[in-house]
Amino acid sequence: MSFEKRPAPRIPEKNELPLKISGQEHIAESGESSVYRTDVQDSKEQEHTIALKQNRREAFASDDEMHKSKEFYEFLKAFPGFGKFVPDTLYFKARMTSDSAPQAFAIQHFLKGRTIDQISDEELYKDPIVVRQLIEFAHEAIAILQQTREEKSLKPDFGTAGTADADAQRYGNTFGNSRYTTNILISDSPNENGQRVFFVDTGVNADERVDPKRQFLERHVMGRMREFNFNRWIKELEKILDSEKS
Repeated sequence: MSFEKRPAPRIPEKNELPLKISGQEHIAESGESSVYRTDVQDSKEQEHTIALKQNRREAFASDDEMHKSKEFYEFLKAFPGFGKFVPDTLYFKARMTSDSAPQAFAIQHFLKGRTIDQISDEELYKDPIVVRQLIEFAHEAIAILQQTREEKSLKPDFGTAGTADADAQRYGNTFGNSRYTTNILISDSPNENGQRVFFVDTGVNADERVDPKRQFLERHVMGRMREFNFNRWIKELEKILDSEKS
């Protein structure tokens, strides 16, 4: 089966977003959303670089859908241990032009770095700080997978987007190995808390995964495969730390 790659849509500079856009770069596409690295000016004409996620599915622009999206983000952010990996996010609605339908958007501070599917093992594991944070992240990912399965609630997306290469998609989605996910990002430099490992879900929002059969499959089949692979990854990462000490 082959898929035709669609050209990345651009956010027009003349728009009704609460931002003055001076430059943008399309960096990811997943489901019904596109993610841009965007240079903007705020109302005080201060320059900022942000990640701007455009939701192209107009149905999600309702107040109810925006509430569900924000509620899911707040769940991830508040989950003990996992929230530290989730960048702060602002949700809002806007019209691209004066005569277009309202759409949903999300803004995050842009993290300069690469997703782990783009980084070789040798490069990814050379910094002990990153290795320790990946171990912590994997433990927290297992915890949130187990809780959302028990509660039958929606879980974070540890899968691999179609923007990744074929090998990463195969290992990340078919075999449930989140070492190849496009949603774990390693920043080039740490933030004020020393954090370099971040979870950035490029999907539209939690309510995109609404099919009951798909939810069951994700929680009880793929979720368990991801747990197995996270546990195996933890052992591998711990061996790397031990070898650094010796």
